[in-house]
Amino acid sequence: MKARIEQFRLWWQRREPRERLMLGAMCAAIAAFVLWYALFVPLRMARDSAQARHERATLALLQTELELAQLRQLQQRRPPQPADAAALKRAVLDSAGKAALAVSRERDSDPAGFGIEADAASPRQLFAWLDALRNDHGLAPSSLSAARSEGGLRVQAGFALAPSSR
Repeated sequence: MKARIEQFRLWWQRREPRERLMLGAMCAAIAAFVLWYALFVPLRMARDSAQARHERATLALLQTELELAQLRQLQQRRPPQPADAAALKRAVLDSAGKAALAVSRERDSDPAGFGIEADAASPRQLFAWLDALRNDHGLAPSSLSAARSEGGLRVQAGFALAPSSR
């Protein structure tokens, strides 16, 4: 190894001063080129990529926080559910009346439950009734059956008090 270094030093000494300057400038330019394209360009690309990922993550976080706030707001606007079986029955029958759903039979399944049947309901009436139940009373049927019949749909729905209301 020492021989190679000594050989290079002798070769360097035999060069004219202007050749040494030119070779030094050329080596410095090559080193700058290698440094730029081997180190700085990949680092800049990695930084840009990380910045783009950070911006996407920030937007996703803001969107998630906005959706969470909207969910909390919806929960605060939700009407209270009926407290007892009589209130449950009243809420179901009132919403059926608003939706023009003709209730043909009522059935009491147990002290905390209630059911209805409608023999000739249209899909529009059924969905209006379900929507009114949800929006006005915070209710949904615990069981629901809708089958085609001669005059439209035959609907059977069962309701039960929420466990916290019993």
